[in-house]
Amino acid sequence: MRRIVAIQSFAILILLFLVTASPSMAALRDGYVGDVAVVAWLEGDTVKVALANESSTRKSITIASEGWDQRWRPFFLDRTVVLPARTVLIEAFTLSSTWRGEALAVKASTWDRKAVVEVQTQEIFKPGAYVVPANTEVEIRVDLGFFMADQEKPYLMVDEHFSGLRPDERGQITVRAVEGGLTYSSSRKRVERIEPYMILSMWSPRPRTEVTVLTFSLYKYGESARWNYYQDEVPGPTILVYGRNLALQDNSHLSQRPTPSWNRF
Repeated sequence: MRRIVAIQSFAILILLFLVTASPSMAALRDGYVGDVAVVAWLEGDTVKVALANESSTRKSITIASEGWDQRWRPFFLDRTVVLPARTVLIEAFTLSSTWRGEALAVKASTWDRKAVVEVQTQEIFKPGAYVVPANTEVEIRVDLGFFMADQEKPYLMVDEHFSGLRPDERGQITVRAVEGGLTYSSSRKRVERIEPYMILSMWSPRPRTEVTVLTFSLYKYGESARWNYYQDEVPGPTILVYGRNLALQDNSHLSQRPTPSWNRF
């Protein structure tokens, strides 16, 4: 059995706590173009965008890069897609070689509405999926390296419940495992380092309509800041949940026109 040394010396405390007000909740409400939910995330050098249309009519939506490089060129080419009724559509966009790790955002727009959505990375949170059916288990791996590096805040708090857009779209978060530190390998006769991580588990809610998005947060704090822990909030991932009456259409594997490197300009 692994002996957790470094984490114990850090006096890690995983607490379960309910937080009713959070900046991450505002982000959930902002990720909509009319009645179409938008979630975006990064996989390698590819931006994936999920659009969920729960209405009975199709939508035409343009997806574009909200950010630009130092020469004011987009990180990927914009695309207009036709989103069928009652469908979740996933599209992929290859980043230009001019991208150097800058924060990314996508703009999804129709003729009269738009939404700007942050592109999520997996530096801290690594969900098993960003788009899941209702009533399925969601597992999220949390890289605790960011927490171990903070010498002044030795405690980490986890929301007791995740939150959806509506009060009844919430559920319990379970801490499955916390690992990390040092262990001794008798077969190799050496001490080995285990990178610290945490596994969280939850069941996706049944949306009141057909689509919702959920999130949660972590909070770092020290003894002197126990009652204002929310000032050090670490927002969790935004995950899209769709009901059984919606079809999933994943186009991310299809060949798309590449984003130019812009070197010839």
